[in-house]
Amino acid sequence: MTTLTELYELASEEDITIADVRLPKTKSLSAMEDGKCYIGIDPKEIDCSACEKERLAHEIGHCVQGAFYNIYSPYDIKSRHEYRANRWAYKKLVPLEEVKKANAIGLKETWELAEYFNVPCDFMCKALEFYNNVRPME
Repeated sequence: MTTLTELYELASEEDITIADVRLPKTKSLSAMEDGKCYIGIDPKEIDCSACEKERLAHEIGHCVQGAFYNIYSPYDIKSRHEYRANRWAYKKLVPLEEVKKANAIGLKETWELAEYFNVPCDFMCKALEFYNNVRPME
């Protein structure tokens, strides 16, 4: 499982610039310009460290997957790029093998798993749904 600090270290290793910016509508965003990735996060809109971790992982997912869409193109599918960023975040923050280990020690409820992995409950729900759709869990 990946910590918030490890995500910031990964961003640094990948030469991703992270800035505090005012983003009241989206809370966070990522953009690519001239081959360099930038992430903006609005700290005033982030309620907890688990929320920051989720947001940062999603935006790093856009960067490392190259999952950016052109808002001016009628042929680019936004949901495809969001899916790729989310998939990366699920695998990074809530690896399937770690979920199985957590289940083996008795953590079965979504809220228990969310606490264990330090992610928001809705993120954990989506991660579990992702794993069940990709490859049903035993």
